[in-house]
Amino acid sequence: MAILVRRSNLLVSLDDGAAVKEAWRHDADAVTLDLEAVPAARKAEARGAIAQAIAAAARGGAEVFVRIDRTFLHADLAAAVRPGLDGIVLSNIQCAGEVLEADTALLALERERGIAVGSLCIIVLLESACAVWDMRAIVRASPRISQIGLDEINLARSLGFEPAPQLDPFVYARGRLAVEATAAKVAAVGMSYPLSAFPREHRAQEIETAATKAKNLGMKGVLCPFPSWVAPVNKAFTPSAELVAYNKRVRAAFAAGVAAGTAAVPLDGRMVDVPVDEWAIVVIATAEACARRDAHKRAALARAI
Repeated sequence: MAILVRRSNLLVSLDDGAAVKEAWRHDADAVTLDLEAVPAARKAEARGAIAQAIAAAARGGAEVFVRIDRTFLHADLAAAVRPGLDGIVLSNIQCAGEVLEADTALLALERERGIAVGSLCIIVLLESACAVWDMRAIVRASPRISQIGLDEINLARSLGFEPAPQLDPFVYARGRLAVEATAAKVAAVGMSYPLSAFPREHRAQEIETAATKAKNLGMKGVLCPFPSWVAPVNKAFTPSAELVAYNKRVRAAFAAGVAAGTAAVPLDGRMVDVPVDEWAIVVIATAEACARRDAHKRAALARAI
């Protein structure tokens, strides 16, 4: 089965030369070079630096994305689309038509620049009530969409309130995101509340706990605003050795039961049947995919050093 391993995606402003230069060292599965965050007066300079930044960010084996300013969609895409890019992050999408516009522009640039047609993927961030309302159409707007998430800071602004850390206002939006994305075979991404709306540096254990909660809410990865989030997020979204060992026992017990003529067998006080065995297959395959991804990054890091 094909499993996308993009547990951590480190956001780095293209306006921060030192952070761009060091991004490859943080073991992120992906690095997103944020062009949207660059002030308008410096966008031309940032666009000119994209090619070098993409090469730098990829040194550690990470996928590389550029976050596009939708206001300057075509100019930003013209600067960003080049060999070495894996895709773009589209922020503040309001409707499916805006995704289609970006898809069409990507297709033209792929053909023009000798990049495999359809190879560049899209990560969509929803930031408004309109976007959450139209989520089903947006997530199905293009086969390029591989992940979709909420920008909860801007979503709160769109709704006209300041969220309180003790009360999660986006339970509905986040739950719907997980359901709609999964139904469309797209990965939902996001951190759990309150770090999703109030991102900050924290102890690794606290970040891992929050990321584990996000995983249990249906998320498949996290956009990381700080390098310190990457390691605990990777750990949270990687099946543990103990979990893998248990699911291998599940598979063995179920196989023995099938051989004996039954499709439900007891194991450690619970019944193992077809759905349990199917989930065990997913857990084991995910662990193997994570191991391959980590091996790829280690090899790239060794070459870079």
